[in-house]
Amino acid sequence: MRTLIILLALLVVAGLTLEPTIAVVDFEAVNCDAGLARGVSELVRAGVVGIEGLRVIERAQLARIAEEQALALSGMVDEATAAEVGGLVGADLVALGSVTEIDGAFTIQLRVVDVETGEVLLAISDTAGYEGWIPGKVRGLVESLADAAGILRSQLRTTPDEYLLGYSGSGVIVFHLAGDIHYLDLATGVGRRLTADGLSWQSAISPDGRRLAFSSRRDGELEIFVMDLDTGETAKLTDNAADDDAPSWSPDGRRIAFHSVRDGNWEIYAVDVDTGETERLTNDPAVDAYPAWSPDGRNIAFDSMRTSYTGGYEVYVMEADGEGPTRLGAGSNPEWSPDGEKMVFVRQGDAGGDLFLMDPDGGNVERLTYDGGAKRFPCFTGDGGTVIYDDTHTDIFAFDRATGDMYRVTWNGCVVPTWGPAAE
Repeated sequence: MRTLIILLALLVVAGLTLEPTIAVVDFEAVNCDAGLARGVSELVRAGVVGIEGLRVIERAQLARIAEEQALALSGMVDEATAAEVGGLVGADLVALGSVTEIDGAFTIQLRVVDVETGEVLLAISDTAGYEGWIPGKVRGLVESLADAAGILRSQLRTTPDEYLLGYSGSGVIVFHLAGDIHYLDLATGVGRRLTADGLSWQSAISPDGRRLAFSSRRDGELEIFVMDLDTGETAKLTDNAADDDAPSWSPDGRRIAFHSVRDGNWEIYAVDVDTGETERLTNDPAVDAYPAWSPDGRNIAFDSMRTSYTGGYEVYVMEADGEGPTRLGAGSNPEWSPDGEKMVFVRQGDAGGDLFLMDPDGGNVERLTYDGGAKRFPCFTGDGGTVIYDDTHTDIFAFDRATGDMYRVTWNGCVVPTWGPAAE
């Protein structure tokens, strides 16, 4: 049976291109013919050539370097040696493995190693019941490698212009990838994984850039946690038998608004970060969700279905104590500009969801994008000039308000971004 283990380790690899280079060394033959192992190696190499986002180094170049360094290219099983050869040919990743015959069955094992650290990033294997099944099993392993290619790229440090595809800015974004929260510095392009439970979802950086609020099912129900970004120390902020999600910091960093179904319906609450004291802010039979605190701390924008006749969300705003909820118009996922003079939100149309701007009172609605898709969770950068969002539930993009230009920020399934300042 095929096993797939993706090790999402934090790597520091300087100067990589957007498409990392990979070298495939000859597989080790264990209790089988060496020619068979060499044939598997060639099948893997040919398959990797077709993977978008990876560039393959030719075997002849590998063989030349191995000969010069008096290294055996065939049957290489030591990750450190493989990484050494990869470094000599300028590879970022090295694929190696083995073919083992036991009682007429052939187990093919494939590993991908980071050249900089010698760490195994990916380990996959499959077993063919007889020799004729080997090509199909190899194709399956290569498909698994192709599926993991985006995650592998996300773990490699890249140069800013290449990773951000021409977009550069200040501050950081945090986002969801493969069950965990990740962090990306927009000025340097350096990212890191912040959680490792595989059960985390939405997150927000504190106004001073030093703490992370996030939701996670690590203890069963979806709860709100707070992490110190310097030490990694994490505290559980909410604890009940219902889901709590979508944290949003107050500007003074003392409270976090979130939505919860703890009272039988999705409503908005606020919790004191120091004491854990929680206050219910909305109380309506319809869904109220996704709160966004205004920069001056006086108001909270949110999604609601309380007056929707189509079953879709509408944007509301209320005072920070829950008083005076007011409908602003159709839309969802509202977020304030840094100066508090605009809101960005998503409105659905025939082509899907697009980005819009409006005043805090719902006036002066302006459409920003026209390409539809499934845009979600827009947020402003610190200067208000760029809107970060995810689209089609696949990746994160940036929209420049001044030029109308769009940039793809990630390529590997990153979603639910929020912007925050970099800690001083």
